[in-house]
Amino acid sequence: MLFGGETAESYHDEGLTAMMKGDLDRAVQFLSRATQADKTHMGAFHQLGRCYLRLGQVQRAADILSQVLSHKPDMIPARLDLAYALIALGQMDAAQDQFRQILNGNPENWRAHLGLAQVCFNEGRYENAVALASAARTQGGAAFSTLFLLGRAAKRAGNAMLSEEVLKAALALIDKSVELTPDAPEGYFLRGEVCFAQERYAPALEQYRAAEDRVEPNKYYSVFGENFTRVDVLAKRGLCLQRLGHTEGAREMGRQILAVNPEHPAGKTLAAL
Repeated sequence: MLFGGETAESYHDEGLTAMMKGDLDRAVQFLSRATQADKTHMGAFHQLGRCYLRLGQVQRAADILSQVLSHKPDMIPARLDLAYALIALGQMDAAQDQFRQILNGNPENWRAHLGLAQVCFNEGRYENAVALASAARTQGGAAFSTLFLLGRAAKRAGNAMLSEEVLKAALALIDKSVELTPDAPEGYFLRGEVCFAQERYAPALEQYRAAEDRVEPNKYYSVFGENFTRVDVLAKRGLCLQRLGHTEGAREMGRQILAVNPEHPAGKTLAAL
């Protein structure tokens, strides 16, 4: 029996709790029940869409989030999530339209500026990405997601000084997180991401190994806008080994990944080296 009874709100709350714990399969079950119990509960639909997005079922997520916005067009968090789903689907123009709709009503929404920066980064327009991520930094502060994207975009745009400055700042944020929760994998994974962006592959490999030591096999992790699973950590380790010239080790990582997820793109690439 759920605390509060078999109601849409109780199912919604249980779904959110499961989602926060990284148990997305359980979260989907509860949130689906919430939407069945109350087809007008757009909060439950929104969170269900977010779950599917983190599970990699991107088209399904986009469909649900579009449904939410058809009922609540002013629900900015759902529009942001839809825009990122569209980025994952490769629909950059459609994603850009969603971010611009947000900025039309709220020109200082830093998350929308950061989303536009992500679109530019994905399209190889790195100088535009730097400008937009810098605007997000001005409006939203030194969030990890902003610094991480700005650092990578600046590097691609040839601004090594800016890239190094902001990636060091991103790393400092993560160091604080690791100090507070040394047994959690998230901080080590993000340390690895920053080191990888800096092309420091040996330290990145060390951090990914530390994350793997702490990650649970069937759990989904989300921190500062970055989502990952144990398989994703293995993929990052494999990419580091590839960059370091350890081809056989990278292949072995690929084989381990495919044993768990035969369709994992990085796993296929590594195994075929």
